[in-house]
Amino acid sequence: MSILLALLLSFGGIHPWASGNVVTLPVVRRPAGQTPAIQYDAGALAGARYLGPASLGTLGMDVIVPLRNEAGLLTYARSVSDPASPAYRHFLTPQQIGALYGADPTEYGKALNYFAQAGLAVQAWPQRSSLRVWGDQHRIESALHTKFGVYENGKRLFYAPVGPPSVAPSVRIAAIGRLVTFRSIHSHMMIVSPPVHAPGGLGNNLLLGYSPWQLATAYDYIGAYDIGITGRGITIGVIGTGPISSADVPAYRGLYKVLGAGTVKQVNVTAVCPVCSTGLQTPPPVTGPCQQTNPPNYNVCNPEDIEAQLDTEQSSGLAPDASVLFYLAYNPNECNAAGPCNHNPPTPALGIGETDDELQQAIADNTADIVSLSAGGGELDIASPGNPLLHPDGTGLEPDEFAMLATEGIATFVSSGDTGAESCQQDGVPATQDVLCVAYPASDPDVVAVGGTTTPILPDGRLAGPITAWGVQTALLGSNGATGGGLSTVFTRPNFQNPVASVTGSVRGVPDMALNADLITGDAVVIDAFDPNLVALGAVGGTSAGAPGASAMWALVLQACRLNPSCGFGPSSHPYRLGNPDGLLYRLYTLPEYQQTVYDINFGNNAVFSISNPNQLDPGYNAGAGYDLTTGIGAPFGRALVRAVTGI
Repeated sequence: MSILLALLLSFGGIHPWASGNVVTLPVVRRPAGQTPAIQYDAGALAGARYLGPASLGTLGMDVIVPLRNEAGLLTYARSVSDPASPAYRHFLTPQQIGALYGADPTEYGKALNYFAQAGLAVQAWPQRSSLRVWGDQHRIESALHTKFGVYENGKRLFYAPVGPPSVAPSVRIAAIGRLVTFRSIHSHMMIVSPPVHAPGGLGNNLLLGYSPWQLATAYDYIGAYDIGITGRGITIGVIGTGPISSADVPAYRGLYKVLGAGTVKQVNVTAVCPVCSTGLQTPPPVTGPCQQTNPPNYNVCNPEDIEAQLDTEQSSGLAPDASVLFYLAYNPNECNAAGPCNHNPPTPALGIGETDDELQQAIADNTADIVSLSAGGGELDIASPGNPLLHPDGTGLEPDEFAMLATEGIATFVSSGDTGAESCQQDGVPATQDVLCVAYPASDPDVVAVGGTTTPILPDGRLAGPITAWGVQTALLGSNGATGGGLSTVFTRPNFQNPVASVTGSVRGVPDMALNADLITGDAVVIDAFDPNLVALGAVGGTSAGAPGASAMWALVLQACRLNPSCGFGPSSHPYRLGNPDGLLYRLYTLPEYQQTVYDINFGNNAVFSISNPNQLDPGYNAGAGYDLTTGIGAPFGRALVRAVTGI
């Protein structure tokens, strides 16, 4: 998934939109025999006003060569994670995925050569689901036989082709992503209060939010630790949204006395083939604390975004012996903002603007056993017939990416959103801000959607009261958010949700499970630890806290599976992987062990206040006995989940 990039639009002299003038569209002439049959999200231009030609400097795009068997890929991804399927746990490598389902190698090669010969940098992947192409605007315009223009829709400025793109007749391309920068994604994180800086470092007299020990006790990760299950030998991959310092996790683990040998390593997403050059470079080091400019200039100031710290610290702190790989992509000549950005000097994109590159790298590496992603956008705003990233039929680049992860046996956990049953609220599109809407990719059937709870935990780790759905019940206390949940408008009900069909009907329900997310307490996060004399600690809430927490819990399950011969029988390279956990979670839901393994959350509502009327609550969903559209099947307990899945 991308935060579709927008760049500063320089016309010279007076900007046309400053006076409300409308500029005539340029005439684009295509050579004879070329057809504009490429999807590029032209629907985003509906109701938009053309302002003039765009001056973008350089830009990147995702070129999707038709898969030979996209339907087969999606079907196999579900089968390989279904305990009742003959294909269960017959996982594939990225090379096998490419050979069986990816683009035809000849067609893939033709597309690569076409853009390379146009003077553009091209990235190829062994799974052959897309090409990343980057380069000078004029070279891209020449290759696509179109021009780029500036458009305005409401308060949004974005760029898009002024006419449909096309390529040489001998080159087959199904779609191109990132050509229209109207749509975006965002982190599912909320900061409870500004981070507190402690000169001289942190001491136990300055603690904000729940410690990893409190969370591990309340959700019984500790029960697994007590029998030696700590995530050893398991790798968690975090899809990066922003930069980290190598000092963050050690400072966090040191402060809270987290024992174990777990490490965090940053994976710089650059070229993975020797002849490729994509514009992606090694990310700059963290230079904060500092005040970032808008647009950002990472060469001057590169502060931590807190989301990355939350994700890596939760993963490492709750699975203390697991290895964490932090995937981070950086392009110094793109922009990660939703508005105009300055390309003189260049304005880079870092992290959340490059998540598709990070996902492609994780698929190609096939090293992480688990992937955690704490970002998304409203499904209604992302899905459209011509959007290459997500089509209303549940296909597109990103569903293919999550299917490939599942096909490799990799478990993916995604946060469900922080604006309750209206996950489109944060997207800023007036038509969808006050309507029922789930978040994507949480709604993807090949991921585990992790919702949020209000979890009252005492200092000794015991629960001080019932766990409830994060939402209305704490809104008046300043929580200002709610767990994402509801019904998909894109995906039909996957087989694993058949046991809860009475709730979801014929469509995918969100979330699947839930962990702590309420802002009233939040989880503790160490920020800016690269300076030992000025360490900052903050309490952070949102379902972004749940996804890495669930990933850490699943790392315990996979280690136990590795230790039990009757469980670890998958392919020799990764015999302990279990694929998408949803098949096992919903199977557990139907068994007597459910009541002993999962905290069934019966109270709470995920309504949020209306954008159009801040004094009014829009509709939400109620928590209740069994599965519900606020917390899924409930909140698992670590030790019991390990036992229920692996028998240990």
